[in-house]
Amino acid sequence: MAKGGRADLLAVCLVSKPIVQLNGALQLRANQNENKLLYVAAKEGHADVCKLLMDPEVTGIEFRAQANSSDSWALWAAANEGHADVCKMLMDPEVAGLEYRARANTSDSWVLWAAAKDGHADVCKLLMDPAVAGIEFRARANSRDSWALSAATKAGHADVCKLLMDPEVAGIEFRARANTFDSKALWAAAKAGHADVCKLLMDPEVTGIEFRAQANSNDSSALWATAKEGHADVCKLLMDPAVAGIEFRARANSSDSRALVAAAKEGHADVCKMLMDPAVAGIEFRARANSSDSRALVAAAKEGHADVCKMLMDPAVAGIEFRARANSSDSRALVAAAKEGHADVCKLLMDPAVAGLKYRARASHINSRALGAAAANAGHADVCKLLMDPEVAGLKYRARANASDSWALWEAAKEGHTDVCKMLMDPAVAGLKYRARANHINSRALWAAAKEGHADVCKLLMDPVVAGLEFRARPNSNDSRALWAAAKAGHADVCKLLMDPAVAGLEFRARANSNNSRALWAAAKAGHADVCNLLMDPEAAGLPP
Repeated sequence: MAKGGRADLLAVCLVSKPIVQLNGALQLRANQNENKLLYVAAKEGHADVCKLLMDPEVTGIEFRAQANSSDSWALWAAANEGHADVCKMLMDPEVAGLEYRARANTSDSWVLWAAAKDGHADVCKLLMDPAVAGIEFRARANSRDSWALSAATKAGHADVCKLLMDPEVAGIEFRARANTFDSKALWAAAKAGHADVCKLLMDPEVTGIEFRAQANSNDSSALWATAKEGHADVCKLLMDPAVAGIEFRARANSSDSRALVAAAKEGHADVCKMLMDPAVAGIEFRARANSSDSRALVAAAKEGHADVCKMLMDPAVAGIEFRARANSSDSRALVAAAKEGHADVCKLLMDPAVAGLKYRARASHINSRALGAAAANAGHADVCKLLMDPEVAGLKYRARANASDSWALWEAAKEGHTDVCKMLMDPAVAGLKYRARANHINSRALWAAAKEGHADVCKLLMDPVVAGLEFRARPNSNDSRALWAAAKAGHADVCKLLMDPAVAGLEFRARANSNNSRALWAAAKAGHADVCNLLMDPEAAGLPP
């Protein structure tokens, strides 16, 4: 016995105190504490110790360790570690005792699951052998929806899988069934990319014709799982009628072509191509890039996978009737790409030569929502420029910076993107007719910038040269709301700008006494003494002394 093993056993002895005194002699009580000594010895692979603990001549018939206690957990521990010799001993009626031998089929054959999970083929074979485990106690590979098989497939143990499905080894009535629980074993193997295991599970000669895994189960979920991970070889197998069976082959167009969506999102161009290929996926089962409002294109566009986007819109790859449509769902793919700042993708989606004249994305869709998305958050100036460029977006479909009451300008101003604000108001970039108007909705862009303390943006919005004389923001709008917002937040520099006639314009400067001097009330409540002083300063506020 190894030194480490003795130490473990000694530790257990000290805790559970299995040594008792009988007639003046020391005797081992091996079945104390739910036979924990046997469990420890079995786990560590100490066959000689296990034999002693179960020997009634050593321990006494009433104190011998019982291998079948606690659902044969000693057997589980040995199987989990791959100790075949210990497993054999625990199940041997001559060693463990006929009534106390470990039972391999207890708790849904969890012992078999433990061995299968870690690839212990020799242990699995023993557990299912009626000559070793006993005909009534042998492990059943089909227990709990063949969970031992699922565990082995997930880990890629092909030899174990084969054993579990072999009627000569597992027993004809107890063999694992590859098609149980919607062919979950196939899903597990496919997700992990174990092509050899997948092939086994679909082979009727290995699994039995009535128990073979069905690749089209649960809306071809195995194909979805492996496509998401980018396992092209497995995808090919699952769709191959010669391997999966003509009636059970995976269907790439199942559940609105969700396998294609998964592969597109992760950028697996090779997998996408395969799923749409009629020669591989089958002409009636090929994935359709225009399914569910071209959802695969949206997924690829959002992640910036330009190569995948191009492929999904290519009629030669996706099929002329199934190609993704960039203008689907109000050009949702363009909004997704614009929001993330993927300029190359945006350009592709709006290109009639790539997306098709009829299906090109329209930057003007839903009040130029793509422009608002690009202007907000990260402030993607390059994308904004593209969306408003008539040569790129198309004269008829270019984004309009004044759409939805200059919403894009409000988003950019709120986030402090000076360059984007300037661009949106520039007639040379946005177009004279479509330039953003800083005075829209009571100059709400100015209010947003003032609230956040973006002094440079505020200055731009009020500049007649930049914003346009008729469209410049008016600080006195809506009872000088911008001044109130800045005062409340304590932005003294912004307050000064809003009240400066040289910046805001004499007729449009913010009035500190508007709405019962609410700006002063807000600043006072928040404790901004410097702002209060400014608002009451006749030189700064323009009030009569």
